[in-house]
Amino acid sequence: VLCINKRWTSNVLVLIGVYVISLSGIKHDGTMCDTCRQQPIFGIRWKCAECANYDLCSLCYHADKHNMRHRFYRITTPGSERVMLEPRRKSKKVTARGIFPGARVMRGVDWQWEDQDGGSTRRGKVTEIQDWSAASPRSAAYVLWDNGAKNLYRVGFEGMADLKVMNDAKGGSFYRDHLPLLGVTGEPSLGSRSGVGGLAINDLVNVDLDLEIVQSLQHGHGGWTDGMFECLGTTGTVIGIDEDRDIVVSYPSGNRWTFNPAVLTKVTPTANTASTSTENTSTNSPFAVGDLVQICSDVERLKQLQRGHGEWAEAMLPTLGKVGCVQQIYHDSDLKVEVCSTCWTYNPSAVTKVASADGTAVPHSSGERLSALLKKLFESHVSGDVNEELVKAAANGDAAKVEEILQRPEAEVNGVFAGHTALQAASQNGHMEVIKTLMKNSLDHEIEDKDGDRAVHHAAFGDEPAVIELLHKGGCDLNARNKRRQTPLHIGVNKGHIGVVKCLLSLGCHPSLQDSEGDSPLHDAISKKRDDMITLLLENGADIAITNNNGFNALHHAALRGNP
Repeated sequence: VLCINKRWTSNVLVLIGVYVISLSGIKHDGTMCDTCRQQPIFGIRWKCAECANYDLCSLCYHADKHNMRHRFYRITTPGSERVMLEPRRKSKKVTARGIFPGARVMRGVDWQWEDQDGGSTRRGKVTEIQDWSAASPRSAAYVLWDNGAKNLYRVGFEGMADLKVMNDAKGGSFYRDHLPLLGVTGEPSLGSRSGVGGLAINDLVNVDLDLEIVQSLQHGHGGWTDGMFECLGTTGTVIGIDEDRDIVVSYPSGNRWTFNPAVLTKVTPTANTASTSTENTSTNSPFAVGDLVQICSDVERLKQLQRGHGEWAEAMLPTLGKVGCVQQIYHDSDLKVEVCSTCWTYNPSAVTKVASADGTAVPHSSGERLSALLKKLFESHVSGDVNEELVKAAANGDAAKVEEILQRPEAEVNGVFAGHTALQAASQNGHMEVIKTLMKNSLDHEIEDKDGDRAVHHAAFGDEPAVIELLHKGGCDLNARNKRRQTPLHIGVNKGHIGVVKCLLSLGCHPSLQDSEGDSPLHDAISKKRDDMITLLLENGADIAITNNNGFNALHHAALRGNP
């Protein structure tokens, strides 16, 4: 029984390999597995294409029974079209994980057995996979509950799921690429030149699923990196289908990414998307050195776009909505832009071209709009929002400007702009003089941003130990926690900032507080394989006996992470 998803909904079709053993209820009357003698064959029938009248059930097929050089037909349902497959010896095997013996489980969506398990939050261990009935083999799991009770429960019988997996277990291996795709009919057989799910070269595609689902489906299909955030909400063009039948997609930035076909949605071409297709298939940047570009004014969207493209820094706040000049185009199409007297690297999707290097306006840009944008290139933006001015000045390290703003009667030293205070912006960027200026006023060190991070968290993130010392002198809480229950020490360890870790420990922070996952900084240092940080933490009294939410102490965690 492979746990792929807890529940399918009728309005969402996800294409994903289905590891069908027998719990579908499908049976092939009049057939018999020529290895284990199961009669009839339940689930998928595997028929040898090179032997007369030789069949295997799924268990025997994936267990490498019969000649590995022989090709097989896959027959999903009685009477369905036979699909020719390549020999198993040439195919990749992957490990099945889910509700198998050894898995930890709790009651699932179809539970109807009252309190046999001891209560809705109690857990148990699967000891065996059994038949719920003779007509539905391997569709039930025998569970020993933590309260000592034991019984048999449905895991696939008639689509029922009495159990939900909490910690999965291995259940043998299978040939992933030999399995059918959920929701796909008339699937191409070996040698077909068509793509998966109806996709073909030059098709336009979107990624419309939620981020967590996409990241999960990408396992084993090229994986996921932060640079792929550009794909969310952006139309790409199919430029290749690899030997694993994964889809290679090109984007306007010039980047190419490999996707599980399950995450892609085909887009019907229109007049507008036709031009997009041309851009996507071209590796040439639509920008040139000397072009004038306007930076995205939406701070949250800009933060998302910057992932994998130079990243986001609080000091970039003053550039929102401003016009800059392209100084360099990197090999990955990212842009080096001079804006607000500073150079930053931007995702090309985060800027809009307003004038070419030769001075001509971009089509569809009115002369009045271009004139106004060019004026913004040389003039500082004054919105009338004193908080905006203060935070931007602090992010830029302009202590004199900060002092001048604070002298205004309407100024508020703890004012918030774009979700951050001046102290948070200055702390992450190490602007000591700005912080000292702010401290002369009624400064609150403990204001949190939307993630629960305080100024000391920002300093830890920005690798600014000197700022941490200054904040400590001002009375900040070195053990403050954000919404993920992380302390500045957690952040310092996770970011690999050894100077921050040394500073916090020397100032007496608690070395063993736990985050929302139950991990202490020592757990994190072990995960990062930072022996220098592990030594520092142990020398400062880190508790090796603390267990995280998985029940692992530092020694367990080191063994789990392969860190001797």
